[in-house]
Amino acid sequence: MVKDNYRRLLALILVVFAVTIAGGLEISRSRAQEPSPSSAQANQTINRVELHQALLDLTNPWTVMCIAAHPDDEDGTSLIVMRRKYGGHTVSLFSTFGEGGQNAIGPELYEELGAIRARETMAAAEIQGSEPYFLGLKDFGFSKSADEAFRVWGHDEALRRMVLEIRKLRPDVIITNHSATNNDHGHHQATARLELEAFDAAADSQRFPEQLKDGLTIWQVQRLFVRVGRSNQTLAETAPVVTIDPNELDPTRGKVYAEEALQALQQHATQGPWPKTFADMLRFRGSQDGKIPLTRYVLVREAKGASAVPPDSHNFIAGLKLPDSFATEVDLPMIDGKPLVEFENDRAKVLEQLLKHARKGFRFTSDWSNDERLSLMRNRIERATAIAAGIALQVETPDMIVTRNSNPEFKVRVSNAGTQTVSVFGCGSEIPTLTDRKDSKGGPTSIFETSEDLKSGSTLTRATHFLIPANAPINVPLARHLYEPTGLGLQVHTVCALAFGPGLNDRLSVEETTHVDVSFPIEVNNIEPTPLVMSPQTLNVPKSLTLQAINHRKTGVRTALEIFALNNQPDDAKDRKITQTPLLLAANDSRKVTITLPMVKSRTVRALKTITTNILTGETSTTISVPTPVAPAPKLLFRTTDNSSNEVEDPVVYANALVAPDLRVGYVRGFDYSLPNALAALGVESHELTVSEVETANLQKYSTIIVDNRVYESQPGLITANQKLLDYAKDGGTLIVFYHKSFEWNPDERRKRPQLAPYKLILGDERITDETAPISFIEPQHPLLNLPNKIGQEDFANWIQERGLYYPRDWDPQYHALLQSNDPGEAPLKGGLLVADYGRGHYIYTSMVWYRELRAGVPGAYRVFANMISYGHR
Repeated sequence: MVKDNYRRLLALILVVFAVTIAGGLEISRSRAQEPSPSSAQANQTINRVELHQALLDLTNPWTVMCIAAHPDDEDGTSLIVMRRKYGGHTVSLFSTFGEGGQNAIGPELYEELGAIRARETMAAAEIQGSEPYFLGLKDFGFSKSADEAFRVWGHDEALRRMVLEIRKLRPDVIITNHSATNNDHGHHQATARLELEAFDAAADSQRFPEQLKDGLTIWQVQRLFVRVGRSNQTLAETAPVVTIDPNELDPTRGKVYAEEALQALQQHATQGPWPKTFADMLRFRGSQDGKIPLTRYVLVREAKGASAVPPDSHNFIAGLKLPDSFATEVDLPMIDGKPLVEFENDRAKVLEQLLKHARKGFRFTSDWSNDERLSLMRNRIERATAIAAGIALQVETPDMIVTRNSNPEFKVRVSNAGTQTVSVFGCGSEIPTLTDRKDSKGGPTSIFETSEDLKSGSTLTRATHFLIPANAPINVPLARHLYEPTGLGLQVHTVCALAFGPGLNDRLSVEETTHVDVSFPIEVNNIEPTPLVMSPQTLNVPKSLTLQAINHRKTGVRTALEIFALNNQPDDAKDRKITQTPLLLAANDSRKVTITLPMVKSRTVRALKTITTNILTGETSTTISVPTPVAPAPKLLFRTTDNSSNEVEDPVVYANALVAPDLRVGYVRGFDYSLPNALAALGVESHELTVSEVETANLQKYSTIIVDNRVYESQPGLITANQKLLDYAKDGGTLIVFYHKSFEWNPDERRKRPQLAPYKLILGDERITDETAPISFIEPQHPLLNLPNKIGQEDFANWIQERGLYYPRDWDPQYHALLQSNDPGEAPLKGGLLVADYGRGHYIYTSMVWYRELRAGVPGAYRVFANMISYGHR
């Protein structure tokens, strides 16, 4: 645990100091070089908000944990209230990284998105004042049942992970907005069930006994609260309820708690767009009185013998009683029996009391590392003392990405905004996860001894280095290592020991944690296109790929990039090296590399294996065999000749998708690149349209125009320009619109959004989450399902994650509904693919997730997509 490493590292620093003093060595003190302002100026630089929070934290030794299925599901307002109003210790625990969700700001999906959402969660937690933790369960997309989630997660494995985190973090109270009886997202349901089971299992020594070692013990949570909603309204009428008022003002920061929560929510940018201001949020919620509704939580579990929740409570820990041993072990500093936070405006008096408390010496002598509550409060006392004294520690490194066997620099900066001169006599930095590794040769630890007098207003800056071991775990690219224990990087923990006062008797320590990622010397990523998809139109065309090559070393490198063909078939004797390209990178250089693959010479090919063999070797083949896909799919492998880079694979796919000749397609792209990549794979001339071009250009030069997913939301100017698109279709073009969310599409006077389709088309929130759900053909003879490709059941095989979402619930009879499908036990949804004639042209609206299937290289999706862009064109 981090606190164990903090204690060990601090002990090492203290040994250095003790040896220096015991040896009777004269301490030669040097003055800091930076100018010192007056004491009044120095006092002004002490952060009033930080001091208030630090002193408030000394009043509350309880831990509140919020458990959520995905990032941005956390109860941000409640976490903020518990920390900023009551000073509680708050942590969040997430079942997944949210990698199965949508991305509202960029093309990253799946593990790449999960890595981004994890970092967004960390940024949100900084604002909330909480600590985020992850179970690392797989987010496989929207699910309608807990049973489906457990089939993917494994019930016992998911429970084991949650119990382990509860035993580590030792929350007194758990809160959640997920209910086991609420019929919403299956991940939410499953997470809610796990919470109920883990509440008891964490306190049971017979459950997961293998965890009970190295000081880890069972833990009994005292209370479990669930946010009140439709599913538990009846329970809330009889069970104890806690009410959180998001409209309450945070007097120290001058904002209501709901506004602070919005600032945290905005960090989850990939899941936006969020309201830009608090006023926008009130308008979005339709608030009539300028307030956010109260949030109510009902008690659903409590430990045997736990104190009762007081009536009309606004605090999750109200009424709980501390163990008798806590008062004996922790004598919290007070003034005249009152908490120090009541004297925050008299900083000198507060500091004097904290130093009196520090002279008892318990922070360095008592063995408290295995008691989470004692550890929490004593670390909080240290922090409050440092802030009151005006001492701050900053740790920076220019190398946010390091490599094995490198010697990165960490700049340690200690500043003194207080009135007293402070002696800095030692600092140490280490990476606990490497120091603790059994296969590590000691791990990176750096301790430097110093004896600097740090006067008021001055700063001490020192650089420290340590060697990153050869066995340090790689976590770059982040997407590849997301589920590993160090997938989000390594923590660098730094502690500085200080002393001041007569005889240096007042001792103090400050700490800071930073993060670094570990990469191979050369990072290879961002291959485009991926997968490499070919069709009859592009089979005999040279293939170009681009990738990003980044040199993380401080010296230049000359190597070469090798490309291998991995057909992965039993009769393949070895990998086939098909090309090699020189790679010259300067120190810390990043550049795009373009690779051209040999051209295929075969004209008639049906078998996937034969096709890819030709593509990757340039050989000619006239032997045609099984006309069905071969699994596993062939791949390209990229790596450097000196093995200094990570290996990257790019799948190779053949889609037997024909298109009408001489197509010219315009598209308004969302954040994903599936459209341009798919059009290129089909050999179709295309152009990305801006909103300005839609408004001003001659659109009739395009055979087909596509509006990508959610573009009316991401580029709202298109709503104003939409009539130009409808006129284009009316005059003979084919207009295709991919899915939108209901609140982004349906007519809305408040947002000045008219009906966007040529005929009535109202979206709902229904979706089909089972990617294997059977597809029925309502109009099997319709041209859209027959030209130029005859679409059959096999074209909907091997889909990923889901069939579609936000299906239309009401539409004009002018539309033809071509397909229907449904999740098990549900009524069929018929609006996944709608087509209508409009004037001399055509309009297609589709709620199916073509972008996921095109991006994944599903051949059938390319065939249906080819029919859509060819519709109305010979």
